[in-house]
Amino acid sequence: MARDLHIDEAAARRRLAAENEAARTEAAVVPTLGRTYAGSWFDPGSGKLVVNLTDATMAASVRRGGALPRILPNGHGLTELNAIKTELDELAESEPSAVAGVRSWGVDPVTGRVVVTTLAGRERGQLAKRALAHGGAVRFETTTAPAVATEWADGGEGIQSGNTPCSLGFNARLTYSDLPGVSDPVIISAGHCATAAEAYGFGNARYEEPTKTSTILGRWWLVNRDHDWGVIGSIRTDYWSQGPWISLHTPFDGVLIVHGTQQRPIGSSICKSGFRTGITCGVIRNRGESVYQTDQHRTVYNLTRDTTCTRPGDSGGPRYTADGEAQGITSTSAPVSPTDDRCLQDIGQENRSWYVEITYIQGYTGARVTTG
Repeated sequence: MARDLHIDEAAARRRLAAENEAARTEAAVVPTLGRTYAGSWFDPGSGKLVVNLTDATMAASVRRGGALPRILPNGHGLTELNAIKTELDELAESEPSAVAGVRSWGVDPVTGRVVVTTLAGRERGQLAKRALAHGGAVRFETTTAPAVATEWADGGEGIQSGNTPCSLGFNARLTYSDLPGVSDPVIISAGHCATAAEAYGFGNARYEEPTKTSTILGRWWLVNRDHDWGVIGSIRTDYWSQGPWISLHTPFDGVLIVHGTQQRPIGSSICKSGFRTGITCGVIRNRGESVYQTDQHRTVYNLTRDTTCTRPGDSGGPRYTADGEAQGITSTSAPVSPTDDRCLQDIGQENRSWYVEITYIQGYTGARVTTG
């Protein structure tokens, strides 16, 4: 984290403490704001949570809660912006061709607008035209980097399903609402990794190219490709030991212990573990983005974007904070080009990669990340 954010270790520890406090503040303050709330994020300069408001009526309440209020001059509330994004999502789902010329779209709380990122030199389809009709509530950006699913992944332990090597993200237990006290061991990974019924594991051979001579890990129980998450069950517990571990890719197989799943605000630091690029860190930039994966010919919804260096070989791996809070599962990245999978930082641009938030997966499936 200190390396990738260009700060020393002491500053990194101070930032983590401030981010942790900002997360608690966000959980306490935001539910009280109603329709005046227009997004929030962590500001590393002040070390505080910044809360967007459409007017000043709740500013004093935000200050009392320990956050910094910011009155948006454009007056676009989160309800309005979310409605625009939902409209674009529904168009993409009903008419996939409408996404032509667009890479991603989502609500940006910093600018208080829906941001639509288009591909330079590509003809724009109906989605971009529909967004343009919303005037000042939408801001357009242009990029040359299409998004692709980050396959060939290892988030600490390699897995393979069919011809698709990926990685496990988090060990977990699957609970059942109709069976109190009953749970099964599972593994959470990326949905686009589920190209066959069974998944194989490669254990500590994370530095080697995986082969099909590995040991069976389990079977895909639950898969959602539109939101890019999957749950592997039927784990061979006689062979595999599961715990709250994230590989640090060290010579002696060092691990980070997962302590919880507290969601950090936009602007907070975040790290990922992956077979291709090891440990890299960055900053959370936005939530709730929809991303068109050019190689999968599919739009994936409700992803969170960050600035970690993520390449093919990192899909399905864990996103987490340096102090052990699980954040999500690696889904998608934007390389230099379809034929050059380097990270954008290699050509002087900010990295763009996306993950599925672990709190969403837990809420939808009943799986609970193993913590220690």
